[in-house]
Amino acid sequence: MQLDEELETHEDTEGHLFFTTIRLEGGPGSPLTAWEWLRAQFDPATTIVPRELVFPEDVTAEQVREQNTALMQHSQQDAAVVALRAHGVQIPEDVVVAQVMVGAPADGVLHVDDQILAVAGDEVTSTRAVQDSIQAITPGEDVELTLLREGEEVTLDVPTTRAEDTGRTIVGVYLAPRYELPYEITIDAGNVGGPSAGLMFSLAVYDKLTPGPLTDGRSVAGSGTITGTGQVGGIGGITQKMYAAQEAGVELFLSPASNCDEVVSGQPDDLVVVPVQTFEDAVDTLEQVEGVQDLSALDLPTCQAVLDDA
Repeated sequence: MQLDEELETHEDTEGHLFFTTIRLEGGPGSPLTAWEWLRAQFDPATTIVPRELVFPEDVTAEQVREQNTALMQHSQQDAAVVALRAHGVQIPEDVVVAQVMVGAPADGVLHVDDQILAVAGDEVTSTRAVQDSIQAITPGEDVELTLLREGEEVTLDVPTTRAEDTGRTIVGVYLAPRYELPYEITIDAGNVGGPSAGLMFSLAVYDKLTPGPLTDGRSVAGSGTITGTGQVGGIGGITQKMYAAQEAGVELFLSPASNCDEVVSGQPDDLVVVPVQTFEDAVDTLEQVEGVQDLSALDLPTCQAVLDDA
């Protein structure tokens, strides 16, 4: 990891913050062998799932690599944003159209990379603000969007519809934040792709920005996507990642709360797993275990409690 020389950093970090990843066999360009299938039947750290649940039909290995690379880059940027904001650095964001769904109301009206400046005349500065403003529109009515498109400000009336699954008012686009980071932060994750290391990246950057070791010298692993606002999202392969952490001698594993059903059914013995929903939850957990030798003596949150409260 490399941080901008203008940033004040601390070298008194101890212990380990491990991000976890999985190896996937049987994807595009890598068919599953009979031996791999047989071995998986007896390995609790291996899960067999139908290929169509993981990969769209006709996707190529190159397309998978490109997508995972892009997701990793976004994950690292979001992690840096979260850590810097937690350190008190103000980071504004622009809201841009990342994808327009084919056949959606916005198809042919909005373009990828359109920056949304205002909804119904009200200025917006976050993806949540855009979504909330659109919810105030009755499904089927047009919503006025002010955009910055190729350097020119334009105002358009965009049709809306009601989402079949949630009933929410939608225009049919995926939004993404675009940040202007005041500092350069580089994370070297090797050839690993995907978004699931975001939580651990954010903790690692934050550890470098703050005095004292965040882990209190212990080995901590985890997984979870991260947004620029610090929300932790679910990931795939949580069972395999917990077993990998246990084999590496990890004392504490941070899991997305949304993965709790899989954690409860597949948690290895003697591994303390704490569910988190936000970056702040993760930091609070690490502060709570500081100076404690026996983690089982603490009343830490558990996935079973999360499921019981659901």
